[in-house]
Amino acid sequence: MVKIINPIQKGFYPDPSICRVSDDYYMVHSTFAYAPGIPVFKSRDLKNWTLIGQVLERKEQLQLTGARVSQGIYAPTIRYHNGLFYVIATNVSAGGNFYVTATDPKGPWSDPVFLENAPGIDPSLYFEEDTCYYIGQRTKEHPAYYGDCEIWIQELDIKEKKLVKQPVVLFDGSMKRTIWAEGPHLYKIRGMYYLLLAEGGTEFNHSVTVARSQSLFGPYEACPNNPILTHRHLGHNYPVQCIGHGDLIETPCNEWFMVMLGTRPFNGCAELGRETFLAEVIWEDGWPVVSPGLGKVPECLEFSTLEKEQEVLPSEPDIQWTDPLDTRLIGLRDHPSRLPIKITGDGSLQLPYLPETIEDLSVPAYVGTRLLSRTFHIRVLIESEPKGAEEAGLVYFYNETHYVKVVICERDGQLEAVTTIRKGEDWEEKSRIEVTGKIHEIKLLGHDQALSVEIDNRTTGQPFHIGDLCSQKAGGFTGCTVGVYASAVHEASDRFAVFGPLHVRFFD
Repeated sequence: MVKIINPIQKGFYPDPSICRVSDDYYMVHSTFAYAPGIPVFKSRDLKNWTLIGQVLERKEQLQLTGARVSQGIYAPTIRYHNGLFYVIATNVSAGGNFYVTATDPKGPWSDPVFLENAPGIDPSLYFEEDTCYYIGQRTKEHPAYYGDCEIWIQELDIKEKKLVKQPVVLFDGSMKRTIWAEGPHLYKIRGMYYLLLAEGGTEFNHSVTVARSQSLFGPYEACPNNPILTHRHLGHNYPVQCIGHGDLIETPCNEWFMVMLGTRPFNGCAELGRETFLAEVIWEDGWPVVSPGLGKVPECLEFSTLEKEQEVLPSEPDIQWTDPLDTRLIGLRDHPSRLPIKITGDGSLQLPYLPETIEDLSVPAYVGTRLLSRTFHIRVLIESEPKGAEEAGLVYFYNETHYVKVVICERDGQLEAVTTIRKGEDWEEKSRIEVTGKIHEIKLLGHDQALSVEIDNRTTGQPFHIGDLCSQKAGGFTGCTVGVYASAVHEASDRFAVFGPLHVRFFD
């Protein structure tokens, strides 16, 4: 018996897409302006997922110059055909819709093929025999209202690497005045074509709907039970919200499941971002029924016919500085390995005082990891003697205008530890204490959206609220990350701060 607890991917892992090859499942997620782009996870039981690689690692694969944190890479789809893996996605900041390929999902993946005359976002691929089809989303040529979109199909010539023939509109939503028909996936199941899509926008009214046709090019009829999955009818206080953007998968035992995104807000704020959930699917009258008898995403699922639960090695929450870097580590707008960093012989990280700051739409000296729980302990030793405008420490980051910064800096020849929170146009200094010596310990203690800061085992100030650092308050599509940071704040510097291992503990 396999018992699966939702969410199956905690933290900022949105827009899941899944495929199966033999007994192995592969899943990818959006990464927006973080790099590397599009993590690839592998599982044999739909419960335990191992990060095996990144799709977009090289500079030529991922252009994010000037991208805000919620721009960049949107909604990848992963598919497998004739020995080759395909991932198709949108770079809304540079080039639009593209696909890459690999013989091994661990990588390396090819350079991106950007497609001309492919407007919109959230593309998907469908293969029928030796023909590939592009399934797209776009705003209608003459929209009647904001969010008036349609789903379309066009043949993709893989050899010529371009769209050919003429596009055909398949569907524009299941209800009157549907907004944001997007995230389409096409399947052929038991002789019928099924178009799965998201509607209602990615926030509270998010949903999954489906339509079907006897012909690939339609006409498609909407399921009379649409939406087949949503949580918007459960109210704003339900613990799981924003459910939508699904992808279907069949097991070797002919059971069906759906992965989808959702949020777990607390006090109306979901600072972990959009996470990935799993639900059972059965078929009745030729239509998919999600979570039969329940009608919502379950807290847990139990199945005896799934592949035997895979052995899971104990996870190591601490992040060591290694070359290559730990795969959980991410940077802003470029792979953190391309920063001018050094890993010393004792396993320390030398992080340069770059002129860029965490607020700039550039590549700051920031090396972070996703926040997986709102209750956490994060600790790091820093060796630093900043001068002038230089600062170094930890950042709890939602976006360029919403973050907490805890840094060692200098003022009038005295070293200080300063904690600042920014919420939009409001900056608030939460604490400032004098420190001595070169080596300091910075510790962040989070519990239910309250953050406490300790410097050298001294509590600085009172716990303060950080729940507003989320999409519900600050807009956008990501979740929070936390990591080490150094900056000369728009000044030139050839110096660096030295960090020990990043000790990370997340508590459910």
